[in-house]
Amino acid sequence: MTDSQHYAVRHPDGRWLYYLPMAPQFRHCTRTAVLADDKPMQPLNEGRDNWWVTDRQATRLTAVYRPRPKTVGYRLTDPSARSERFPEHLSPEEMRQARLSGGRLDAYDELYEALHEEQEDQEHTYEGRTVVLTGGEPPVDGLPWVANLPDSLVQHPEYRHCFPGYIPGLRSHLTSLIKPMSHVTSCLNGRSEKPEGLHVTISVPFDKPVSRWRPNLGSRGQALKSGRDVPVLATHEMYLPVSDRVSGPDYHTALTEWHAQVAFWTDLVRSASVRACNTCQGTGHVLDAPDPAR
Repeated sequence: MTDSQHYAVRHPDGRWLYYLPMAPQFRHCTRTAVLADDKPMQPLNEGRDNWWVTDRQATRLTAVYRPRPKTVGYRLTDPSARSERFPEHLSPEEMRQARLSGGRLDAYDELYEALHEEQEDQEHTYEGRTVVLTGGEPPVDGLPWVANLPDSLVQHPEYRHCFPGYIPGLRSHLTSLIKPMSHVTSCLNGRSEKPEGLHVTISVPFDKPVSRWRPNLGSRGQALKSGRDVPVLATHEMYLPVSDRVSGPDYHTALTEWHAQVAFWTDLVRSASVRACNTCQGTGHVLDAPDPAR
């Protein structure tokens, strides 16, 4: 961003957000204040460097910088060490020459302390017109946002959350949530010759427990007379037509939709993980039985 143009983000709650990086010519200074029409602005919050907030649209944006103290000389820390080689005071130029003359350079560091002079604060004005954008706060370590930025902002990703785009990776995220869920035996992100989406396999016990005999196996794999009863499970598959992207007119709108979809699909799988009906054998339908009177 250059001084000829900068941007203001108008937040839905009425605040105005400004991205105001350090002026390059003051990179070695400390920025002590950022002002909107001579009134102090507040930093947005931790993790959003260079973002500042005010309750109004500013007509003049300035920043106050405090230069580093200027070194004006050097003084012996121990006056008793004074000698022809080590005078009580040295100017910055004399110290520079002493360091270039060779010998024990660390002796000067040990014997002298620097004398500093505070410099006056300097004001920097962010010149140029302000382009107003609409959006929320910039995300901090949020989900990735692939934005459709105008050409003028391609080099300014700090504003991408204000523009249309999409959050990728919903399927893989849901897969990581669904796989550990109770009664889920598999969750595949896509299957060969199957429609795109998630394919979930669920195995649940019957409402009235059903079991079958399973013999133990011998060392050669042969069935033994000993064994145990194991539960019979009803297995069924679910197809979830999940899109891999969540799109929106801006990041925060898409993020709200992302969380809504995550809640919807995980609740759908959770609601399917109930005990199976014994009458329908877990298929969800009951076959008509013949009338015994006929």
